[in-house]
Amino acid sequence: MNLRKLKGNTVGSTNTDFWNFKTKEDIYIFGLWCADGYQRTSSIGLSNTDLDLIERFRKFLLQIFPKERLKLNIYEPDNYKRRTKAYHLYVNSRPLLRLFNEIKNNLVDVIYGDLIVPYMAGRFDGDGSVAKNFYSDCRIVYSTEEEATKDLILIQSLGFYKTKIYHYRKAKTFCLYFARSETRKFLYLIYPYSLKLQKSVFVPRRDLISKRP
Repeated sequence: MNLRKLKGNTVGSTNTDFWNFKTKEDIYIFGLWCADGYQRTSSIGLSNTDLDLIERFRKFLLQIFPKERLKLNIYEPDNYKRRTKAYHLYVNSRPLLRLFNEIKNNLVDVIYGDLIVPYMAGRFDGDGSVAKNFYSDCRIVYSTEEEATKDLILIQSLGFYKTKIYHYRKAKTFCLYFARSETRKFLYLIYPYSLKLQKSVFVPRRDLISKRP
């Protein structure tokens, strides 16, 4: 899989000789990490209440690290802040963290063409939602306007020109909203990669799925 160059070096050529993006599943994982990722000085991971997403991230990490390197924390529900069980999976790896942050900082130059759909599927599975009718209120939530704007550029490059960003000041969040006329098209495109949609009752049209990027 060809990724555009980052600062004169191809992804994985300097800081991460041990690994490179190889499949669209890897791009999906990167999008998922951008949504629900965890990072500290020398560790990178995923925090989520969906065990299936945690397992998908675990399989990705096992491509790179032995299972002994992976660490999992489980947080049980309580009567105050946590209503559902939460999982926190991570690994100590500065090189992988540097790679992910480098791609994130140069997102529009690196994620392009047929990489956009699996990336957006990961974003949607982490911070996205849609109404039960799979027609209205399709959105992805962001903590910063910069991240939302970068994804807007990517999604508009696929022809979603009615998508807009809304700022909710009280919640201190930004939302990428898909127009009702474009929601089904977006869901059809990301369905082959989106675990959230595959676990739902959403039924994709075969003709649109076969033409995905």
